[in-house]
Amino acid sequence: MSRTAGHYAPWYLAALLSGLIVLTVVPEWADLVPWPVLAGALLAVLVAAVYLALCVFAHNRRLCERCIGSVPLDASRVASRYGLRFRVAHLFERKAPAIAYLTALLGSAVLSVHPVGRYAWAAAQASLIYLLFVYVTHQRMQPWCPQCRQGGSHQVTPARPNPVSSGL
Repeated sequence: MSRTAGHYAPWYLAALLSGLIVLTVVPEWADLVPWPVLAGALLAVLVAAVYLALCVFAHNRRLCERCIGSVPLDASRVASRYGLRFRVAHLFERKAPAIAYLTALLGSAVLSVHPVGRYAWAAAQASLIYLLFVYVTHQRMQPWCPQCRQGGSHQVTPARPNPVSSGL
């Protein structure tokens, strides 16, 4: 998998999702294209999305020089502005919020056949774009994430060590 594709994959995925949002909000555009062509295009979008997701995972397994180069010199100050994104990134560490989000996502997908429900589905798709950017921000600023510091727990080291008995 290409390093370039992995580095820019979240933005490519956001572009794919934006196109799907447009098709969700304005479904009349899909009627202009014959069904076999539309089905082939949607299959190509699905294959591209899976490929890009795999590129994101492969990219995050190794050190990327571009990502390191994009970290600002005052990273702790910049990271302090991303408190909400960091909280959202850690929100899905617990099962209940993750299941609630997936349920809302699937529920809005079911509502997409209704003329008004398609706007709920478009909002759900937009939330996926936001989660992509939350993931990228957290991945690049993780050393300055308040929830990730010291393994997620805020342990305070003792000021003076405990004396060791010699056993004599």
